[in-house]
Amino acid sequence: MIQTSKIPAIFLCLLGIVSCTQETVRENPLTTVTVDLVKLESVTNEQTYPGTVVALKEVELRADVAGYVIDIPVKDGQQVRKGQVLYRIDQTRYTASLDQASSRLRIAQANHQRIQRDVSRYERLREGNAVAAQIYDDALTLLNNAEQELISAKAEVESAQVNLDYATIRAPFDGTIGFSSVRLGALVNPGQTALNVISSNDPIGLDFFADERSLPLFLEMQKNEELTMRDSVFRLTMANGNEYPLPGKIEIIDRAVDPGTGTIQIRLSFPNPDGTLKPGMSNRLTVHIPVAGQKLTVPNSALVERLGETYVFVAEEGEARQQRVQTGIKSNGRIVVEDGLSEGQQVVVAGIQRLSEGDPIQIKKEANP
Repeated sequence: MIQTSKIPAIFLCLLGIVSCTQETVRENPLTTVTVDLVKLESVTNEQTYPGTVVALKEVELRADVAGYVIDIPVKDGQQVRKGQVLYRIDQTRYTASLDQASSRLRIAQANHQRIQRDVSRYERLREGNAVAAQIYDDALTLLNNAEQELISAKAEVESAQVNLDYATIRAPFDGTIGFSSVRLGALVNPGQTALNVISSNDPIGLDFFADERSLPLFLEMQKNEELTMRDSVFRLTMANGNEYPLPGKIEIIDRAVDPGTGTIQIRLSFPNPDGTLKPGMSNRLTVHIPVAGQKLTVPNSALVERLGETYVFVAEEGEARQQRVQTGIKSNGRIVVEDGLSEGQQVVVAGIQRLSEGDPIQIKKEANP
């Protein structure tokens, strides 16, 4: 009896023990893939910049008069309104100075009125030659001096009133006040003692630096503010990955390009009604720039890069055909293909890792049917 387990299959076939219709070489299995279409569509160029949130208005509060802090009616970090009292400095000396200046003003006014009456009387007597010319001239001199004294007294009152007003520090605009640098009872000196910092909240700014080659584009955007707001050209991605929901607009473009870096500083403004954006935050700015005309695009996941070349796998007649392509800008998760593909072709977007040129494939589904 022949032991078939030790005889090669080809001889068994010849002996008729094993059927010759059985395949001795197994064909390559089908690879299941997902495809998407090459589309002709309007695209938007996306440029990304690091940006820093800044207050559009920020002021360091300093005392303009000397004295002791007697009241701080606001809390650190509080939202304040324009004109709201933030600090009070002891007003005793400034109230006394105002009273003194007001008294001198009243005396000067009375003296001026008296001399004015004398001059009027001398003018009538002079018409009848009843008064000496010297007396009349002296009266005019006294009247002129009295007028100057009156002007000086009024200026002293205004100065005393200003000092009294400066003893109360008020918010110059709506915003948020920071941590106070002084406490109750602290002695402050004019122009030297920093009290606090107040910054505006809504709107708020964002500074970034753009390449000088992009400057004409940003200048055009600055002129067409309505377009940038409607198309959401400027969008922010926050540090936690969330996109800020409100679009921005150009506020300021710096006067000159930095010759050392070849960049120019641009400041945007964003609505900030909830105070989400705080000065000093670092966010990522994406600038969406519409591109003229329509372009062929494929999903980013369709691209394969090897040995410095970029290509895709095109599904044709049940096989994967490798096609080299030339790519352009990225837009909304897709990338522009400048050369190598035609509209309507199917490109593989999932299952690429297992593919080689000419492999048989089975389309599982279309990513965007």
